[in-house]
Amino acid sequence: MPMPFNTDLRSGDGVLIVRLGAVGDVIRTLPSAAALRTAFPSVRLGWLVEPGSRSLLPAAPWLDEVFVFPRRRLSTRAMLSDPASFPDLLPDFLDSLRAFRPRLTLDFQGSLKSGLLTLFSGAPMRLGFDRRGSRECSFIFYNRRVAPSSPRLNRVYKNLELLQPLGIRPEKLVFPFAPANLSPGVFRFLDSLEGRSPIAIHPGTSRKQAHKRWPEANYAVLARYLAAEGCAPILTWGPGEEKIVEAIASGSHGAGIMAPPMDLPEMRNLLTRCRLFIGGDTGPMHLAWTHGVPVVALFGSTDPQINGPLGEARRILAPAWADGQPTPRRGDAESIRWITPDLVLAAARELLATPKIPLPEAGRP
Repeated sequence: MPMPFNTDLRSGDGVLIVRLGAVGDVIRTLPSAAALRTAFPSVRLGWLVEPGSRSLLPAAPWLDEVFVFPRRRLSTRAMLSDPASFPDLLPDFLDSLRAFRPRLTLDFQGSLKSGLLTLFSGAPMRLGFDRRGSRECSFIFYNRRVAPSSPRLNRVYKNLELLQPLGIRPEKLVFPFAPANLSPGVFRFLDSLEGRSPIAIHPGTSRKQAHKRWPEANYAVLARYLAAEGCAPILTWGPGEEKIVEAIASGSHGAGIMAPPMDLPEMRNLLTRCRLFIGGDTGPMHLAWTHGVPVVALFGSTDPQINGPLGEARRILAPAWADGQPTPRRGDAESIRWITPDLVLAAARELLATPKIPLPEAGRP
């Protein structure tokens, strides 16, 4: 168990969370932010995040300030080649960060970029994971390090372990999302489904994470199965994923219904009103389960124990991780193909036969 970290935090002191992206990673850090606010209600709590995940973060009383990292102005190649030049690349941004006067930073990301940001924030106390829990030697920037209790700990619980030196051990998970009201476009789309049970199917991933994609032909078969049972299979998509869902809609002979273009808050609106979510290890999957939507999660070479959804309303399909199987090679695109449409349909039927669980309580700090 980590020894207590004598922060001596007082009212008005600045505490800065560093978790830049991506969407799923930011979501899984929200319970840590809630626990920090509950434990230290009078500090100034800030969060450093990248633009793509900014809309997820709440305002007061949870967070006092949100700093958006200008990602496009800083190439990773330039940073890696000359880390010492980092302050010169973003002087205005770093000035605003230092003006927050953080007394303590908590680096939940554990990368070279996030580690440098904790250092250049000017915080005298910098808390992060040790060599085993971080990447790119970021641990050198912290003056207090935490060793994760297991290399296969779910990311939500790993993040919470970073709080243990502060004496924080929350009894329940709270996800303090920003408010999101139903937009007119999403409302009209849902109304067009004519009363059929909406099921979100999210087949896409980023290009770098293409190995997480289940084959388009399988999604097309699944959409036909679900439509035949009276459901409305909604094909959701993000930037750069439109061609994927177009191919699935075509392959399903119109059974799969393409969702309209949506930003992240609209995606949240839609997912929270679905009866079920089906998809891979992506941000939308984490959006779904943290809003109480039952999830069928499809895993190939990424570890479901680390990255899987939590709670009872879930079915994780990961045959490549079954007992007795060799550990899948990271980035392997073949292991997710072990999942068949029949397996997914069976899991979907199980969850559809149970009542939808209520959304988690928002809680108050």
